[in-house]
Amino acid sequence: MTRLLSRLALALVLLSPVAVRAQTPAAAARTGADSLAALPPDQRAAHEELTAFRIAIQGAFNRMGASGTPEDMQALLAYVHPDVLFSDMTGRSTRGHAELLEYFRHEFLAPDHSLARMQGTFEADHLSLLLRPDVATNRGTVHGTFAFVNGSEISVDSRWTATIVKHEGRWKVATFHFGPSIFDNPVTNAYKAWIWKAAALAALAGLAIGLLGSRVMWRRRPA
Repeated sequence: MTRLLSRLALALVLLSPVAVRAQTPAAAARTGADSLAALPPDQRAAHEELTAFRIAIQGAFNRMGASGTPEDMQALLAYVHPDVLFSDMTGRSTRGHAELLEYFRHEFLAPDHSLARMQGTFEADHLSLLLRPDVATNRGTVHGTFAFVNGSEISVDSRWTATIVKHEGRWKVATFHFGPSIFDNPVTNAYKAWIWKAAALAALAGLAIGLLGSRVMWRRRPA
């Protein structure tokens, strides 16, 4: 289960935290601070840069998700801060390019790997919050699809928070945290289904044992 959770979290590590598209009707109805046209020129320029960053990093991610090659992994790291901090849904955490690259290699290239490809669609709750001209943070939802080498596929909906910073003149992911629901996700749903099946099997086994015991006792009764 831990390996599966890690693979699901991998899809979330480097997609853009700065999409400007709202993901709910309420968010879509906002105009004030969430409207690019309403922002001061300097902030508007920053959000336009962030939007371009989103497009570029999502393209890089999708190429890696489709190929799983070391070349595409390395290309994706160009959008990541050298000291990036990443925490996945299992609690596993990585720091920096080397650990993150090893994370990718393990999921895609290890002899016992099972992940074949992955894609994701990220939505932001609102425009990124510019804490400083060179620091932004945001939150939102993600819908990920994952295909495995055995032919099975799984879809996951979750939430994320992220921070990006300007490093050497370019926006880069500095922190990313993945926050799945512990009550509503494919892993817990599968576990719940397994629990019900196990309970049903246990009930049937108990009934069979009871009937068998009753039959044996009936045969042993004196004439």
